[in-house]
Amino acid sequence: MSETRNIVILGSSFAGLSAAHYTAKHVLPKLQQVKDAKYELHLVDPSDHFWWHIGAPREIVSVKEMKHRDCFVPTMDGFKQYSSLKDSIKFHHGSAAGLDVETRTVSITTHEGASESLGYYALVIATGVRSPTPLTTLQGHYTISTKALDEMNDKLASAKEVIISGGGPVGVETAGEIGTHLQGKVKITLIAGSDKLLPVLRKSLSDKAQKQLEKVGVSIIYGAKVTSSEQTADGKTEVKLDNGKSMTTDVYIPAFGVQPNTEFLSDNLKGKGGYVETNSQTLRVDAAGPRVYAAGDVSAVDLGGVLNMYTSIPVLGANISHDLFADAGLSAGPEKTYTRKDAETQVVPVGAKTGVGAFNGWQLPAFAVSMIKGKDYMLKNMGDITEGKKWVKA
Repeated sequence: MSETRNIVILGSSFAGLSAAHYTAKHVLPKLQQVKDAKYELHLVDPSDHFWWHIGAPREIVSVKEMKHRDCFVPTMDGFKQYSSLKDSIKFHHGSAAGLDVETRTVSITTHEGASESLGYYALVIATGVRSPTPLTTLQGHYTISTKALDEMNDKLASAKEVIISGGGPVGVETAGEIGTHLQGKVKITLIAGSDKLLPVLRKSLSDKAQKQLEKVGVSIIYGAKVTSSEQTADGKTEVKLDNGKSMTTDVYIPAFGVQPNTEFLSDNLKGKGGYVETNSQTLRVDAAGPRVYAAGDVSAVDLGGVLNMYTSIPVLGANISHDLFADAGLSAGPEKTYTRKDAETQVVPVGAKTGVGAFNGWQLPAFAVSMIKGKDYMLKNMGDITEGKKWVKA
């Protein structure tokens, strides 16, 4: 009787799905040649739907323009294409609750609240990061976010004042979308903790973004951070700042900072900020033993984001292939090395028709920002992730 070897991927958002599709396209088919072992691919995630949350700033304002059925898709639909692997790819609807590197098992709390244990032969940690609100990242099952977006659409329709905290791309994009859609009907304040917007970009582009926001009615407060927010008796929100001041608003949207989803990991597997302690060149988690890897934002091997992931996933996939093929006695390709590149790269629309951005240090004109991202927040590219179209070539 052949041994079953589980390739487990924790997380099925951008990085997890990318690693899964790469494995289904380039790793599992070759491993089917092995006679004394059966390989299975297991995905674990608290949401059974993938969310293209790149479009969250527009969804916050209008789920009519960015419909739920277009932005949230069933995770496993994209795997129907692998007909020869239909019995070898499985989804576990639940959250990772623990990891035992000695017994090589993952503890899972299922969506229904039960507990189960899943052994792994190879493991990819791709649990991602979470923002302060389900408006911008998944916080469990996808319906938590769809409900939050629906409610926010309703609130904004009657709001007179809106406060957004965070001067990064999510904060700028959200402020721009609200200002563009509500066209002066609401007072919008954006609170930035730094002395400029969009810290990744040069100051001239930050200043340009400020002017674009001001044109759609957004006022900006620099050098202040929100320390707390609390709902008042009349249904408004009181926002307290670290400079001792407080503000009251109809709608408050926190758009600052993220935290890694690594509570289930022991401290020796975590580095600065709680991110997975990942080998920045091989993308292996060396302290966890053989055939353990980290993918995407939770690995903290770069500044994060989809563009960096497009560069790291082929390295991850090559090293997974190398390790599994070599261990199975199959011909294995060479290992690859990931090289971090922090060149100025960011695309930030302010509404559908303008914005600022740079790619590898080259400034992008506003019309290019609109074409690349502002038009539909790149929703047309979702199949790159959900169907693995980005990873057709190894």
